[in-house]
Amino acid sequence: MTVHDYANRTRARTAIERVAGRPDVVDVTFIPAWEDPTNCPTVEIALTAASVPPTIARELGRAELSIREVAPIGGGCRVVAVAE
Repeated sequence: MTVHDYANRTRARTAIERVAGRPDVVDVTFIPAWEDPTNCPTVEIALTAASVPPTIARELGRAELSIREVAPIGGGCRVVAVAE
């Protein structure tokens, strides 16, 4: 694992810590780089909201993650963000 890989993983885990306890977050999953097709540490967030709330987007931005996908699930949405 390179220093760059470690930094990306740390940023992803920081984002998880920042959003996990929020009331609109149902579930947060960390996907390691070797399991994701982007080859980057990835965070999947299930939300009760139909779109990404500004507070969640801001926290992902503060951790320097890029939102790659937002998809509806049930009455909420799933957000996929990567640490590149």
